[in-house]
Amino acid sequence: MYGQPWCRDGIRVEDLALQYAPKSGVDAWAREKQQPVLLSVSLSFHRGFDSAASQDALDESTMHYGILSKNLRSMKPVQDWETLDHLADRIHQTILETPPGASLIQSCQIEIKLPKASLLGDYVNYVYFVEGEEHVGRVLHLSRVFIPTLIGVNDNERTAKQKLFVSVWIDRIQGDDSQSYPELERIITQAIEPTEFETLESLAIYVLKVLKMNYTPLQSQETSVRLRLEKPQAVPHASAPIIEIVRTSDELAAMVR
Repeated sequence: MYGQPWCRDGIRVEDLALQYAPKSGVDAWAREKQQPVLLSVSLSFHRGFDSAASQDALDESTMHYGILSKNLRSMKPVQDWETLDHLADRIHQTILETPPGASLIQSCQIEIKLPKASLLGDYVNYVYFVEGEEHVGRVLHLSRVFIPTLIGVNDNERTAKQKLFVSVWIDRIQGDDSQSYPELERIITQAIEPTEFETLESLAIYVLKVLKMNYTPLQSQETSVRLRLEKPQAVPHASAPIIEIVRTSDELAAMVR
């Protein structure tokens, strides 16, 4: 078997459009404005769904993904504004209230994708992990922010800026920081735009140092960062060379001492 499966037996509903736009999160300008939301949920079950498979009929060994989708789509906005973390918690409660409920579910991953919440990126994704009925983790993901950059070791690359795509994952972010993505994008963009590094490796280290010093959620003792840089023009016969770097909270602190 190649790779690590996300579950033994389970179901996933991907990119579900909600019937009512939630009053949650902020837009690309950090305003409390309603915006499109795509919801994905992955459920891993305590036991296999062999009995449903053997009968070729749904039973309590699995969950009806049609009913789950209907319940999620029918969620109504709260009266006042809420954070993405609070929305994720309400989504989790809706999942637990869908038969057969909590007794079936071993773990749950909720992804709230905001396709219009980034000025220069593809989308923002807020991921909320739950084991049993207890919350276990959060990740804020900013996907493929486009920043024209002077980067490269070749003579031709020193004459003009080229495409650079930046993706970042903030792991174990606090719930109160779930809508800090406009700040994250601003810091990354302002840090990279004036640079003239030759290597992606040097640029990546520089960006992490800037984030550690300026991005408030990274002051937490638990938070770690994964950074990806893509340079599409660099290799003619590949879509892009890519580098990735991951640093824990302790490693980030050591970088700026």
